[in-house]
Amino acid sequence: MAIAYLDGVWQAIHDAKVSVLDRGFMFGDAVYEVIPVYRNKPFMLVEHIQRLATSLAEIKIHNPMSTEQWLELIGEAIFRAEEAYALVYVQVTRGVAQRREHVWPENASPTILVTVSGSPALAETHTSSDIKPYVMIIAEDFRWQRGDLKSTCLLAAGLFKNEALAQGADDAILIRDGLVTESSSSNVFVVIDNVLVTPPKSRMILHGITRDLILTLARELNIPVEERDIKQSELAEASEIMVSSAGREVWPVGVINGISVGNGGPGVVWDKLNTGFQVIKDKL
Repeated sequence: MAIAYLDGVWQAIHDAKVSVLDRGFMFGDAVYEVIPVYRNKPFMLVEHIQRLATSLAEIKIHNPMSTEQWLELIGEAIFRAEEAYALVYVQVTRGVAQRREHVWPENASPTILVTVSGSPALAETHTSSDIKPYVMIIAEDFRWQRGDLKSTCLLAAGLFKNEALAQGADDAILIRDGLVTESSSSNVFVVIDNVLVTPPKSRMILHGITRDLILTLARELNIPVEERDIKQSELAEASEIMVSSAGREVWPVGVINGISVGNGGPGVVWDKLNTGFQVIKDKL
């Protein structure tokens, strides 16, 4: 069942409410994490908590919990939700202010929200014979220049996603100054001359937990890897394109702007990475 923890209170997710003066509501002054759960076990939880701590430090919000406290809280949330396959959202805002103004309030207590919702898609094990590759469009990346922070300010991501849907696609690959950054909610990989290529970590992209796992897995599978800038023109040269995220793991892209990627189906490199990813999940 969907459940929420809000500032010390466990309740049904639709009953959880925050003040209209909470800076997360007023300004998007907050960060978050998304943690997949497989068979009641959180996946790469410590890495997610570490990234949450980094995001909080970067926007100067006091981390209200230690790593051990976060682990205990999220473990209890999963236990209470009774969902074998789920997504855990952790959100921390700067807290409630006395009035609406840009200046941060002094001594505000961060608002802590943890929600757990069932995700049947995580129980699925896709293969190259049954997966449906994404259809993508290309869009200009007009977001702010701190894509490395997992901020709740997701208006741009929503605009990209909904524009893609309006054009009959699943999502958008974003381009800034002629270079690929990421998708609306995932990191991007391309295969060129049998090499798996992804943009390097920078302030322009999220430092994806799943992204790092895919790169580690590729190296273990002896798939050549390069972390470098990808020109927009190289998308047309790629034999495979794929995206990665906590909710979708690693997913192939079959079409971009109406043009097939490779043969339009899942590629050999994706198949190897996906198979390896499922093995890691099964070891939890």
